[in-house]
This record gives sequence, C-alpha cells and structure tokens, in this order.
Amino acid sequence: MSDTVQEPFAGRIGRTYRDSVPSWPSRPTSTGRPNVVFVVLDDMGFGSLGCYGSEIDTPVMDRLAADGVMFTNFHATALCSPTRASLLTGRNHHAVGMAYLSHVDDGYPGYRGRITHRAATLAEMVREYGYNTFAVGKWHLTPMDETTAAGPYDQWPLGRGFERYYGFLEGLTDHYFPELYSDNSPVPPPDARDEDYHLSTDLVDRSIGFVRDQTSMTPEKPFFLYLAFGATHTPFQAPADFVAKYRGRYDEGWDVIRRRRYERQLDTGVIPAGTQLPPPNDGVPAWADLDPQAQRLYARFQEVYAAFLDHTDHELGRLVAYLEQIGRLENTIVVVVSDNGASQEGGPHGVLDTTSYENGRFPSLAENLARIDEIDGRIAHVNYPLGWAQAGNTPLKRYKQNTHAGGIRTAMIVRPPDALADVPRGGTRDQFHHVTDIVPTVLDLIGIEAPGTLGGLPQLPIDGVSMRRTLTDAAAAIDPRAQYFETLGHRAIWKDGWKAVAFHRRGADYDEDRWELYHLEKDFSESTDLADRMPDKLAELVDAWWAEAERNKVLPLDDRGFAERATVNIRPDSPRNRSRFVFHNGMHHIGTGAAPVVAGHPFEISAAIERPAGTGDGVLLAFGSVNSGFALLVRDGHLEFDFNHYGTHHITRTPRPLPDGGSAVAVRVEPTGQGTSADVTLLVDGQPAAFSHLAEAFEHFVAFQGLDVGGDRLSPVRAGGDGPFPFTGTLRQVVIELLDGGPGRGHEVND
Repeated sequence: MSDTVQEPFAGRIGRTYRDSVPSWPSRPTSTGRPNVVFVVLDDMGFGSLGCYGSEIDTPVMDRLAADGVMFTNFHATALCSPTRASLLTGRNHHAVGMAYLSHVDDGYPGYRGRITHRAATLAEMVREYGYNTFAVGKWHLTPMDETTAAGPYDQWPLGRGFERYYGFLEGLTDHYFPELYSDNSPVPPPDARDEDYHLSTDLVDRSIGFVRDQTSMTPEKPFFLYLAFGATHTPFQAPADFVAKYRGRYDEGWDVIRRRRYERQLDTGVIPAGTQLPPPNDGVPAWADLDPQAQRLYARFQEVYAAFLDHTDHELGRLVAYLEQIGRLENTIVVVVSDNGASQEGGPHGVLDTTSYENGRFPSLAENLARIDEIDGRIAHVNYPLGWAQAGNTPLKRYKQNTHAGGIRTAMIVRPPDALADVPRGGTRDQFHHVTDIVPTVLDLIGIEAPGTLGGLPQLPIDGVSMRRTLTDAAAAIDPRAQYFETLGHRAIWKDGWKAVAFHRRGADYDEDRWELYHLEKDFSESTDLADRMPDKLAELVDAWWAEAERNKVLPLDDRGFAERATVNIRPDSPRNRSRFVFHNGMHHIGTGAAPVVAGHPFEISAAIERPAGTGDGVLLAFGSVNSGFALLVRDGHLEFDFNHYGTHHITRTPRPLPDGGSAVAVRVEPTGQGTSADVTLLVDGQPAAFSHLAEAFEHFVAFQGLDVGGDRLSPVRAGGDGPFPFTGTLRQVVIELLDGGPGRGHEVND
C-alpha cells in the first residue's frame, strides 16, 4: 500500500465513472499579472548610454527610458556575481554567500561563491504563482567547479527557479566561440566561422523563441525573462559594420569625450546643476600629452567598445519589437541595469586578451602597437585603457571593483506596464536606491509577497525596499536607511545622503586606509572630501559600516585577487582538489573553473595513442582560447606543444616524426624558479624528444575558456587554428598530473 500523500479530492468516487464526479487539483494562476523582463548589461559605466549622456547610439534603451523612468542615484555592487546575487534575491550579497565571484569559496559564510537556498531567487518566488521562468545569457552564479556534467546542479539556473536556460556559466565568453549550455547540458559550439554568428544575436533569438513558445501555448500566463548579455564585459566583440560606423569618432580622445558627456548630462538633467567634474583618476594621462601613435591605438579600443554596445542595443531592439508585435510589451515590466561600473582591467594601454590582468601583467604600448590591426572586434579579446573606462563612468571617480561611485553607481531604467498609469513617463529619479530594491519592487508591482519559507527552508529577510513610491512620485522622500558596500577590501557606506568610502591598496593594512566623507545630496560626483572638516560625522559612518559588515557576514576582509583565491582556496571536496586527472576522449568541454590548476605548478600531460601508418594528426588536448593557453597535438606526424602566451605562440616540436602504431606521448612543463620562466620537455615512449625554455609562463591563471580532449573546439588555442582539428588516430584518454602534489592550501590531496 502506498504511503504517498494525496491531494485533497473534492469530487466523488463511486464504483464506476457513471456514479462518480471528477475533480482536478487547483494550480496557481497569475492571469493578468505583468510579465517581467530583466536586461542585465555588464561592466557598463554610468555615462555610457545615450540617455545618460553618451554619444554612442542606443536608441532602444533610450526609448525604454523615455517610456519609463531613469534612475540617476542607483547603486549596484562593484562586481558581477555579487550584483547578480542581489538582483535576483533582494538580499545583500555577503548575506547570501556571494561576497565575491562564483569561482571562489574562501571557507567563510559570506564567501561561499553560491547563493544560499535560504535566499530564494525571484524566479523561485514567481514560479510558485504560475509564472513561466526563462534565463538567457550570462549566469556566473554557479560554483565554477560545479559546472561540469558531474554537477551538482542545484546552483545552475534550473536549480534556482528557472524552467529554461540558454547561455554561458562563466564570467565572460568569446562572442564567436562561446561556451554554451542549454538547460543542464553543454551544447555543441555554433559554427563560429560563419561571419553572421554573434552571441548577442543568438541570445536574443533564444529569448524570442522561449517567449514565442510560451505565448503560443499559454498566452494567459505571465513570464519572467532574465536576459543577461555578455556585453559590455571584455572581450569587446562586434560585427564589422558596427565597428566601421565608429571609425574615427574617438580621435578627439577621452578628455574631450568625457567633458562632452558631462556637459550633456548637465543639459539633460541626468546630473544636478553644480555637479563638478572631478580631476582625472590616478594613472590617466591627458590626451593631449600622448604620442600620436598612442592616441591612434587607444582610439581603436573605444571604437570597438562603442560598436559592441551599439550592437547590443540593436539586438535588444529585436526582442522589444517582438514583444510589441505579439501584444505583450504593454503588460511587461522591463528593467535595464548594469552590474557595475566600467572596468579598469584593461590597464594603462588596453589589452588584447582576457588573461593578462589576472596574472598581474599588462602589455606595453609597443606590444599593443605591433598588434593594432587585431583590435577589430573579432580576432582578439580586447579591453580598453583606463582613460576610456574613466570616460565611461562620467562624471564619477574610479572604476569597477572600487566602492567609489565609478564602481557602484550605475545606469538603471524601469519601464512599467501600461496599466500602471500613475507613473509619469520619461522622467528621472534622484532618490538613493540599491540593487536589492529591484526584487521587492517587482513583487510589489505584480502583487506577490516574498515567501517566509520555501522548500521547507526559512527564508532570509529581504534587504531591499520597494521603489514604487519613487516611481510614482519624483519628489517622494525615502525612509532613513543605511547601505554598506565592500569589494576586495574597498569599503563604503551610504546613510541618509552621506557617504563614507575607503580606497584599499591590495596587501596594505586595512587600518591604514583613509576614509573619505561626501555629502552626496550636494555632491553628486564625490568631488569634495569633508573628512577632515567633519571627523565626528565620518566616525559615525565608519562605525555604522562595521555594524553592517558584521550583520551581513562581510568579515573577514580579503583583498586577494581572483586568480590567487580561486587556485588556493579550493574546497576539500572539489573535483579540482587532486593531483591526477584522467580525461576520457569524447567528454564534453569543461570550463576553466573546473579544469586542473596548472598555472604556477610543474605538470605533465600524457596520452597513449595509436597512429596507423601515414595518418593520425590532430589535437590531443587544448586548454584556453586565442588569448592564451596551450595545446598538445600531432601535426604532420610530429608531436607539438603550442604554448600560447597572450597571443604569441611558443612551439616545441619533436625533430623526428612519431613512429607508426602505438606510442606514449607527453609534455612536461616545469617552472624554473627564476621569475615565471619554465622548461618544456616533450617525451615519446618515456624518452625526452624535444626541449625548450619559456622565458615567461602563466603564474596564476591560464585562460577563461576551458579544456577539450581530442580537439580544439572553441576559440582556437593553437597557432593558425581553423576548426577543431580533431585527432584522427586512436585516443582513449589524456592524463594531467600536477607533479608537486596538487593545488589548495591545507587540504588533503586525493589521487
């Protein structure tokens, strides 16, 4: 006899259907409730959209602002994973476990690199009321060592309330060779050699498809679509016609562009009259002082950035047009938000790869000039120099990662449903709001309460407050409130119109950090530091920061960078916490966050292969992308190790072809202890067959694109790569061994 609990039955059961009355269990319904669309942009500075003062063409987002409300005092966190955790849950990021990036579990409650199930996402909340829920694009909320076919899947989108998913799980991806997942499975890469393919187009196609299918079957049901573009995070990649559109537009330089944006912001009311434009950030030279060759180089980076944002707006326009075409835009809440300010990770001269910053290495001006023609929106993975990031954040100070306004004050637009007639359209709002406020606002507008328990777990209280009053009344006063900020040791607190902020230099004593004080109600751009004049007010705010830090699990403070933390603080049960990895041919691509930690370690890659006479070329293992990484392969019968160092290939090749038939091949890479140099040895049947010396190897981090066995299937790691170049002989498995016993600190290593 089954002990399954049955739904209460309201009908009557007789001996046959003739004397019985059927009944069906009720299901939750949200008929008539608005749809919800979140559009998340990445690393986009406050002054980058046209409606926020920019010269970049963003007509679709400008129209959403004209049909809704622009917020000019909205704050996110200073990094992507934390903002997304707060955006989806309505709670502070440390409080839910996402103090930093989802690559890192530091071993402390606020630093788990995952969202606790005691903090339901908006998708989990509204699904209980009959909403269909779709996530498309960047996720970056799953612990990265759990993004393989081995799971677990409870922190993937489908484990956090979304019914469908299509996108990428990493913090970034190549827009022509993306690491894609559909629901809980990796999907084959698109044919990226097709000039018409671009990830942003693909994401919008998939978003339209999800909505089309849902509307076709259940048009009465509302949906929640979370669309997170890869743009405008590095790599900046845009179709050639969009790049051509901006050719020459930035020859005037970042000082002129910044000043022009600032003046436009004043004219349009984005910033209040009297706002000062702060002096340049440290390390940003005056454009007029630059060599003409440097000016030519730097302008090229910004051309590609502008094209990337313009193209993203164009693709978003297709989604908006489709919603309008099928009659669903009128009853849809659209939220457009950037996850943090413009990125400083391009350094002084810009970069052509996504790896340099993580290894603490920036290319010289001469290096970049030699590669200027690669800054084309397709070949390289570029990020712009500091001067353009500064212009992106106009009129604010500092950048992404910092808790000054340039890192945390972002563009945010809300287009309410047409039925919300009490919201004046096309205006701005200057009240303080925080990313935690978006969930309670949506819940308020759609008439749903946040659950006290979900799945049997008591839920953390919502930290944010509804913005409905601000939406309906531009002059509405907000209740007294304090909001803390912390990223990489940078700290700040906003409290009733005042802000205290401390810039932290990595490795410095926190007690030596200087706290600044700003009265933001009168000083939009944080240009006048009042700390010395008002020490009592500053002390009050600093004390409030420490209280909020303790309440929200901010401690212990940690200023170490991503690469160090992600390769040292490895959970004892992580699949990365071993010294020997056996990868079987035919396995799916695995992301870099689940790949072996080889940077800075001596390691060996080995395989037993069979090569019939005169055949058997191809890639045995590839790790990385066109940016950086390495590949072990057989080409023209010779064993090769291609070490791709930020786009420069160092190839070690056996002088003699491999023997026909079976052979054991390997490459051994051993740091020499002199800086970051390393020795490379190729071995055939256990005997050294070729040797080379790398003057510079990867110290902390290899690449943001992961590992393939039996081919080079995504962005090509190897020199001259075109297509996957699969190994055509027999390859059963590839073994990677860390020769010094494995990664991690203080953890037992499992063989």
